[in-house]
Amino acid sequence: MTYAEQLAAVKQQWPQPLAPGSAEEVAALQRFRAFFSDFSPSKIGQLVEQTYAEDAWFNDTLKTVEGLTELRRYLTHSAEAVDACKVEVDEICSNGAGDYYARWRMMIQFKRFKRGQRTHSIGMSHLRFNAQGKVVLHQDYWDSSQGLFEHVPVLGWMIRAIKRRV
Repeated sequence: MTYAEQLAAVKQQWPQPLAPGSAEEVAALQRFRAFFSDFSPSKIGQLVEQTYAEDAWFNDTLKTVEGLTELRRYLTHSAEAVDACKVEVDEICSNGAGDYYARWRMMIQFKRFKRGQRTHSIGMSHLRFNAQGKVVLHQDYWDSSQGLFEHVPVLGWMIRAIKRRV
């Protein structure tokens, strides 16, 4: 299912947004921040079920995943591929109709690429929550070439060469 199709389906299934400023909204946003603050396999195991709904839809620009079981598997695999990953959420805005936009900064230290070096990226996530305050839709927007692909041997050199010519 595409992002637009999933967004329409989620809006139809969960038409009532969390009440602005409510304890439920505050808790949902705090869980999201905590989940990504220190992205590690153990933290994913502890917090994924508290943060994401059973029927969650997730796209980080690299992969689309549907369902909590697949999401847990994908995020655990991703966290195992890095020595460290921290996401600092700088701001979360809401349109009052159930859409939340989180602006963030990410630091990654890869196990296989540029070992020992920290890389930095910025991005934004579009989130929607169910009535229980769990994420049902998570669409990331970030420059994956800067955040990941430029650090892959050969591929990174090619991307940087293309960027210099543009």
